Amino acid sequence: MNTAATALHSQDLLRILAAMREGLQVVDREWRYVFLNEAAALHGRRTREELLGRTMMECYPGIDETPVFALMRRCLESGVPAFLVNEFTYPDGEKRAFELRIEACDLGVMVLSIDVTEGRRLEEQLRHAQRMDAIGRLAGSVAHDFNNLLSVILSYSTMTLEDLRPTDPLRGDIEAIKLAGERAAELTQQLLAFSRRQILAPKVVDLNEILQVSERMLARLLGENIELSARLARNLSRINVDPGQIDQVLMNLVVNARDAMPTGGKLSIETRDILFDEAAAASHFGMKKGLHVQLSVSDTGIGMDEATKSRIFEPFFTTKDSGKGTGLGLSTVFGIVQQSGGSIWVDSEIGKGTRFRIYFPAVSEAAFAARESPIPERLDGNETILLVEDQAEVRRVSCEILRRLGYRVLEAANPGEAVLECERYPGAIDLLLTDVVMPRMNGRELAERLVKLRPSMAVLFMSGYTEDAIVHHGILDSGIAYLQKPIVPAALARRVREVLDAAVATLEA
Repeated sequence: MNTAATALHSQDLLRILAAMREGLQVVDREWRYVFLNEAAALHGRRTREELLGRTMMECYPGIDETPVFALMRRCLESGVPAFLVNEFTYPDGEKRAFELRIEACDLGVMVLSIDVTEGRRLEEQLRHAQRMDAIGRLAGSVAHDFNNLLSVILSYSTMTLEDLRPTDPLRGDIEAIKLAGERAAELTQQLLAFSRRQILAPKVVDLNEILQVSERMLARLLGENIELSARLARNLSRINVDPGQIDQVLMNLVVNARDAMPTGGKLSIETRDILFDEAAAASHFGMKKGLHVQLSVSDTGIGMDEATKSRIFEPFFTTKDSGKGTGLGLSTVFGIVQQSGGSIWVDSEIGKGTRFRIYFPAVSEAAFAARESPIPERLDGNETILLVEDQAEVRRVSCEILRRLGYRVLEAANPGEAVLECERYPGAIDLLLTDVVMPRMNGRELAERLVKLRPSMAVLFMSGYTEDAIVHHGILDSGIAYLQKPIVPAALARRVREVLDAAVATLEA
């Protein structure tokens, strides 16, 4: 065993220990540093020369009152190794986590340390993403059911108001019902935004242009006691987003900042290009490497503690007094950013304000072309419409709206009835208006089957949920005519007329 192949000179061993990426420190029974490698010195943010020969208490006053020191003392007395993860706060306020293994040795106590800060951070981001996804799925399902109920409430209240005289004593009650329904519809849209299940209409835009258009509105939201500052980078890269949704993101962030500065302060909005390499992207869960456009919104408000910061994107979580907020503003921001392919991060400290940083992937050319449908000259018609909807109340009110407009409506409660109606109806069917999410056969499969029977028939899909056959990641398939629930008379009338007119224009072309 004394051959050159197996023997290791003490100087070689010291060089190996010194070069270890893991921290290694040895203290004697008087708690004096007798050995430490460069990694251990780096973890403690001191040089080896500052530490060697001095006691731990001299180098780090108060360390003898910490749980780590108590474990070291217990290990020295019992000889039983100890293992723990310790979070250490440096004098500048930075916190880092270390896995520590403490063992007794001939000289005293040996401590091995590994910096696990980044791994724990990514693990926490993963847990947060999983928790938010679970909440989002629940929220999306609730929103789907609510959209059907709201279709009935909003449509019947609207039609009832149309039938009532201006002086009718019931008018005030019906208007209150309609207003409550509209507010519920807004909450439902916020739930869909949070759960990343709303329909987006993205196009390539310059974020600076959106900010410049919105700046005056944002200033009015803030009031006179809050200073608004905008620093927009020149030659900013373009991003592929829904401009209307970005307006909503800005409004929610600005309102949140305003409420955090009740006695006044300063709000800063900044844009810039930022390039993430693989290492930088890996430090942010869900981030991809490449060029991004950063939108930063900072305030000088009251700030947040860690517990509050960890929950701000959860739906219905709010720090405001009862009745002063729904708790959906920041969750809506989170959902819109995520669904747009971006990511959002927040830095905050009590008494020092908050900064939100949003990153959108940059694009070099237009990926989507904006398509604006011409406004119909009239909303009525005499065409024949095949309506397929498995929710009886929604089907009934949709038929009532269309018949009031003069259309001939054929009803089907499911795809099977729709096929039979399409086969036996002797006249022309001008439009198939179908729900997307139905049992046994979805709306897209039904449309493909019926269009083979009637090639000239136009198709309009409707749904209150985006995890369906015509939408992928919240983006509508190209060339699809779609109506988002809840159904309201004006929107249904306009969309039906648009699709019918477009079909006639196509046949005449």
